[in-house]
Amino acid sequence: MKIVFIFLVIASISYSQQGDGGIPKGYKIPVDIKTIGFVSFDEPNIAALKTEDEENEKMGSGPWRFGFNNPCGLNISNSGTWFDLPNGAKLWRLLVHCEKALTINLTFKNLNIPEGNELYVYNPDQSFILGKFSAYHTYEGQLGTELISGEDVIVEYYIPFNNEIGSLELETVTHGYRTANEFQEKAFGSSGGCNINVNCPLGAQWVNERNSAVMLVSGSNGFCSGALVNNVLNNGKPYVLTADHCYSNPASWIFRFNWQATNCTNPAASPSFVSLSGAVLRARGAASDFCLVEITGGLIGNTIPAAYIPYFAGWDNSNVTPASAVCIHHPDGDIKKISFENDPLISTSWPGCPANSHWGITNWDDGVTEPGSSGSPIFDQNHRIVGQLHGGASACGAPALSDEYGKFSYSWNPAGSDSTNQLKYWLDPSVSGALFIDGFDPSGGVPIQVDPGVSNLQGVSGTYCSAEVTPSFSLVNNGAVTLTAATITYGFDGVNNLIYNWSGTLPQWQSVVVNLPAATLTNGAHTFSATVTNTNAGVDENNLNNTVNSSFLLVLNGVNVVMDLTLDCFGSETSWELQNTSGTAIYAGNGYADDEPGIVSETWCLNYGCYSYVLIDSYGDGLSNNGLCVTGDGNLLISQAGDTLSSISTAAADFGDQVTLDFCLSGAGLNELENNNLVVFPNPSNGVVMISLEHQTTGVIQVLTLTGQLIEEYDFNGQQFKMNLTVLSAGSYFIRFIEQSGKSSIKKLVLN
Repeated sequence: MKIVFIFLVIASISYSQQGDGGIPKGYKIPVDIKTIGFVSFDEPNIAALKTEDEENEKMGSGPWRFGFNNPCGLNISNSGTWFDLPNGAKLWRLLVHCEKALTINLTFKNLNIPEGNELYVYNPDQSFILGKFSAYHTYEGQLGTELISGEDVIVEYYIPFNNEIGSLELETVTHGYRTANEFQEKAFGSSGGCNINVNCPLGAQWVNERNSAVMLVSGSNGFCSGALVNNVLNNGKPYVLTADHCYSNPASWIFRFNWQATNCTNPAASPSFVSLSGAVLRARGAASDFCLVEITGGLIGNTIPAAYIPYFAGWDNSNVTPASAVCIHHPDGDIKKISFENDPLISTSWPGCPANSHWGITNWDDGVTEPGSSGSPIFDQNHRIVGQLHGGASACGAPALSDEYGKFSYSWNPAGSDSTNQLKYWLDPSVSGALFIDGFDPSGGVPIQVDPGVSNLQGVSGTYCSAEVTPSFSLVNNGAVTLTAATITYGFDGVNNLIYNWSGTLPQWQSVVVNLPAATLTNGAHTFSATVTNTNAGVDENNLNNTVNSSFLLVLNGVNVVMDLTLDCFGSETSWELQNTSGTAIYAGNGYADDEPGIVSETWCLNYGCYSYVLIDSYGDGLSNNGLCVTGDGNLLISQAGDTLSSISTAAADFGDQVTLDFCLSGAGLNELENNNLVVFPNPSNGVVMISLEHQTTGVIQVLTLTGQLIEEYDFNGQQFKMNLTVLSAGSYFIRFIEQSGKSSIKKLVLN
């Protein structure tokens, strides 16, 4: 009968595991405040705490706070009750009550648990048990516990007969006032409804990275996110990367693994999870907001227990712009979610941090981030960490508001840094010089030996004003065996009939740029593809990273037009589009950093015709900073071969929330600004058109197609001129006036 009872108790134990598991020795002793040591904490001022939380979350200055810390100094000498057990063992118990608490978690210090002694923390009906804890779960005498639902918890300390007592002190009791009853009743709706459970179909390709992501409790009362991160030795060293603004003494941090829905639907009750407690700081830096700690408690063989299904994520410190990105995180302390950005990231910064120290997300395609996501990893298209979340404004209903991630590349080896404020010392202890590594799966057996790959394709994407393109890419070695030769098969427009033989010396985790011969192509759209095969090292063990593809456009005899945009100090408010005559955006820009002076310069390759440049300021004061920045107001210049096509001067910087600038490029080779001195009306017209100039002038009026072909030409002397163009087909044309001096003006005309 006793065995049956034990199994019933085990079956009723709730879903968390922290410690080695087991049944508290005092399970037969009734919980009665008349016979058990008892301590009670009043309810804190919840309204004041939530007001503080609203302000703190706007600033992004710390973890997502869920609880109020009650400091205390309770130990086995000044509190609790001792019980003598029939077998001669001793048992100390303390009942902790927090009035109207939603959850309670504890932080211990001066914890010395001699071998054989056992520490447990559980709720009164023993449906949620943490423990058993022994010496190897602690770090420097400290331990933090997981959250237990309800107003009451029991601390139990067991000492076998004739064993040393050791020591125990309860330093902090945390009164949980947020996450409502999400642990049992709310189906985990604390995060926004647009967030995606990590085991939805969208996350199917990210299972390994999912297993690297953890939720952590910092400072006893705050949630952040983080991830296990690999090092070049592939030895399972339990490093966790998170945000510097999540930092507190990591000795009592709690790391929660695998807290996630089993599928795409939010569960009715909390999924199971496992936890470890305790870590030591290895490095941190405010400039890119990174913090690297090493887990110290509950390890097996100096690494994470295999039952936790750990995965140590790979990383990339090259500072190459990711083509797309994925974030795995715990928004608002909720179960694990996944978010997707399908466009390239932008190089940006966080206010007060150095320029280009962060990667920016300008518009999430699926999911967002929220408070509690801080410190979460951002993975590039190669499934490697390139940064951790510093903060941002995205939210459900506002995915286009920016999020910023401290760059892994900036944190790698900042100027003047040492082991305390860089990642390199810890993640490349062999000084291999690796620019990237893949993740490490401890259950995956022998590491891959032969794994060449291709990435970072250049020279064959976008638009080019030339018939000639020169492709290049990075040949990378992900395998343990050094590469000395490889064959590159490549081609254009679906015909891969070209061969390039590479030779050299390429150790693991190194890359080399391969420049392919220039190719001459026809006008229009094209595709490019390249595949690496036939390596010296033998059979490729991973064919998933062997091919790169791209598409591009050649505009032969096109015109290079330069945009020089000088931002004000609120660059994040600025966006723009260059539209063709049908209103389609052919170039665009946004996601600029605040407080980053300098000119944003881009070159566009354009066909002859007319274009509209639409400049938008989300705040509504244009490129003006209203005296708030020392850098001054912004301006704009659009030019071709030194000739101004359109502009906004600094004096006219405050254009409100939007301005549209029109200009045309004529096929005759002149690139002319639409001139308000030349008036064409009515426009659109049925064919009878009046030309009007500001002053009486002598010159020539021309009618041109959009490609610059001359249709009609008239001599002109005066101020107004009437033309009958009813013989022309409906469509768009240019009207150009050339003065005797050679100065020209152009207007677009639409005939119905």
